[in-house]
Amino acid sequence: FRTMSNTKEFTGRRGFLLGTAAAVTAAAMPAVAADKHKHHHHHHGKHNNLVDAAEECVATGKTCLNHCIFLLGEGDTSMRDCSKNVNEMIPVGEAMGTLALSDLKNLVVMAEACLASCKSCAAACEEHIEDHIECKDCYEACNNTIEIVEAYLKVA
Repeated sequence: FRTMSNTKEFTGRRGFLLGTAAAVTAAAMPAVAADKHKHHHHHHGKHNNLVDAAEECVATGKTCLNHCIFLLGEGDTSMRDCSKNVNEMIPVGEAMGTLALSDLKNLVVMAEACLASCKSCAAACEEHIEDHIECKDCYEACNNTIEIVEAYLKVA
């Protein structure tokens, strides 16, 4: 195991990508462990479907992003658009889920942003769904969220 302190230099795009992939992998480990013990949280708000869809979208998005970063680190640049779009979708989905949970006043604005972000993410993931289960799962979660957010916006 080499660290920054015992190497002269750790530079370049490959080094950066490998370092980033390692950091994201380490950060994702608690989420992966938690995912093995799935249980549903019972939300007691009026937007439970938005909260659940956002949580699923974010969870599958994190797995997809981790996979993209790994492949980018291996030199597979075909995952560039997918990684950029999922990297945007994750915080937008988290924000919408938080606002939906508490029924906060800017939920409609965030739901519109989430809708746009999920559409972009699903489009980027779609080209990889036959080859990468992570992309397929993210694609399906985004499409589910799109459906739920569109229904919410019709009545909001």
